[in-house]
Amino acid sequence: MDKSTFSILFIMQKGKPNAQGNAPIFARITINHQMTHLATRYYLPPERWLPKEGRTVGRTKEEKEVNAYLDNLRGLIYSKYNEMFLAGEVVTARKLKCRLISKDEKAMTLLDLFDDYIKDYAKLVGISKTKKTCDRYKLTQRRIEEFMNTEYKRTDIAVNEVTPQFITKLGIFLRSHYRLSNNYVMKMIQRFRTIYQVAIDNGWVNSNPFASFKMRFEDTERGYLTKDELSTLMHKKMPSTRLEQIRDIFVFSCYTGLAYCDAQALTQEHIIIGPNGAPWLRTHRKKTSTPVDVPLLDLPREILAKYEGNSGNDKLLPIPSNQKCNDYLKEIAAICGIEKRLTFHLARHTFATTVTLTNGVPIESVSKMLGHRSLRTTQVYAKIIHDKLAEDMANLSTRLQRVGL
Repeated sequence: MDKSTFSILFIMQKGKPNAQGNAPIFARITINHQMTHLATRYYLPPERWLPKEGRTVGRTKEEKEVNAYLDNLRGLIYSKYNEMFLAGEVVTARKLKCRLISKDEKAMTLLDLFDDYIKDYAKLVGISKTKKTCDRYKLTQRRIEEFMNTEYKRTDIAVNEVTPQFITKLGIFLRSHYRLSNNYVMKMIQRFRTIYQVAIDNGWVNSNPFASFKMRFEDTERGYLTKDELSTLMHKKMPSTRLEQIRDIFVFSCYTGLAYCDAQALTQEHIIIGPNGAPWLRTHRKKTSTPVDVPLLDLPREILAKYEGNSGNDKLLPIPSNQKCNDYLKEIAAICGIEKRLTFHLARHTFATTVTLTNGVPIESVSKMLGHRSLRTTQVYAKIIHDKLAEDMANLSTRLQRVGL
């Protein structure tokens, strides 16, 4: 029997650093031009890796331990390959990898995978991650656990037992059992995929069950206040100081685009002098950590001046809990005769549509002020500006008439 072409190369994947900036080291196994990667579970600073040698610099105690481990792993891989070859097996890269990690496949379960990911994620809450997103990962784990109990009568499964059918059935379960909307289900499966990628990256599974699963999000229309509704709300006299305060804060968000948590966190340090010599807001979205720069118009500046020193701390605005804000906004909507469901987040949508896009502010500028990572996110608002579309077409008609077309 002819021996296959067989090689082992240790590589560092610099494009997948961890939170400390260290990159993972993998063993690249190639047999008959077919390649697979085996995780070593070691992470090192990229500058300490020698790519040609497939080793670390080897000066520190930790680096020497890594090099010794890589030598031992190389010997183990060769030994397992020879064992399979001498037994008369047709050895492939994938089969060899499966034989090497079979113990890990049996040990790592799906819920264990979630536990490890959430534990690491929780350490970054308040630094680069949010508690809200962490809680969503926990909820996804609970829903999957309930699904396994209901559908398979099992409390847990091995990570390599997740199949495309498992994912499809999970989607059906979430829709039928909890009556969740399509987009909510897709987001939950998206979080599932993010965590499962850890098992793929570490070589604990042989295939990616999400590769054939199509994520289908439905377009949703974002609610917002029209020009007339916003004008009514701004000029309506409120029957109490409490409602007037919440109305003013809501209007502030309508003219700055800030989400509730970002408006609540505003302090004097977030006010800067912009390139035009006027006051700007400079902050980072709590949800995504993306930077936000918003020039302050006269109205939001007046609102800041009105409530200066009223919050009882260093915050610029006296904003109660999100639940209280939304409860008070229901009262305000009834007083103003607004039939839409008025929530604090509706102010952000109003900023994107009625205040900016409708008045000709370029979508790129709106995207920057909203702190969107992608222009595609902002384009959702552009689709619903019917008044602006009618105005643009009227202007086009006038221009065409002028040139005789």
